[in-house]
Amino acid sequence: MQVFLSYRRTDVGGYAGRLTDALSERLGARSVFQDVTAITLGEAFTDAIDRALDESDAVLAVIGPAWLSASTPEGSIRLLEPDDYVRLELGRALQRADVRVIPVLVGGARLPAADALPEDLRGLVERQGIVLRDEFWHQDVDSLVRSLRGEPAVPTRHSRRWLVAGAAAVVLAASSVLAWQLWPSGGAGGADSAANSLPLMTNSESARPACPAPNGDGWHVVALGDHTTGTVKTTTGSFTFKVKYVRWRKIADKNWMVSLDIEMTNGTDKDTQIGSWNFPFLVVGQHQFDLDAGGCFGTADAAFVKPGLTGDARAGFVVTCPPAGAIVLHLQDGQEQVSDDAITVTRTTTPAEC
Repeated sequence: MQVFLSYRRTDVGGYAGRLTDALSERLGARSVFQDVTAITLGEAFTDAIDRALDESDAVLAVIGPAWLSASTPEGSIRLLEPDDYVRLELGRALQRADVRVIPVLVGGARLPAADALPEDLRGLVERQGIVLRDEFWHQDVDSLVRSLRGEPAVPTRHSRRWLVAGAAAVVLAASSVLAWQLWPSGGAGGADSAANSLPLMTNSESARPACPAPNGDGWHVVALGDHTTGTVKTTTGSFTFKVKYVRWRKIADKNWMVSLDIEMTNGTDKDTQIGSWNFPFLVVGQHQFDLDAGGCFGTADAAFVKPGLTGDARAGFVVTCPPAGAIVLHLQDGQEQVSDDAITVTRTTTPAEC
């Protein structure tokens, strides 16, 4: 796999360097071409660019806020100049049928409209792109790498140890909107004392709502078992997850919200963000439920967890089985894991009827 980075230094020089480092770590330094690191002193610049483009399997068009508006000293738009190096690189790549050209948007940039581009670059807007967000940098880069390798953009793993209820999944998906309408944001009182009140976790992923604090009337505290810790081993170490609180509330007819507060300890050698991908599904009544069906996810801090430190998250699952009997949370890394794990968070290990 050979990846070529096309970018404008005045636009995204810092992002390009950061992306090169991230891709080199995942794919190998020799698999990534960035001009400032790949061209040796005395080497002909144009020849090196042409050779790298010809050898590349994918060209990443790294686009920042000033990609389209960057101008020459005379005031003309650089991208409209016939000898602009970014235009030449992407134009050549778009002509090849055997190379993937991927728009990579950084710094809040948006893909420009086709009519704002020179004719030889208009095919760029027809290519599926990716947004790299500062707060979810490693997650988004991992999605990019999986796509480059031909793998699913979002990893999915399902255990064979539990039965999946197809009918329940249909009901759950249909009721997710109603569930959110009926799930209040919480407040004082109810089953929680002031000392046991949980805070909001407002930092969330772009495609998923943050979880409100499960405080107030209607919330029920689940008595935890003696073994509330699970470990996922990876190629670079391990992640240890500890379930600290579990609460549930009925939100509609035959619909319950189960809220879990979880602490992750980063036992690898690199900064890692805790995310919803770490919790693929919850098992209640021998049925599995995932966060995609009306669930929520939030963290206490959107920053990455440094090696040896911990991060807190809250995952809320909408379930169609009464939250009784054994409740089991499944864990995974979502990247290069060696093993997954599961935690029976309740004192009982006997599944209830559903």
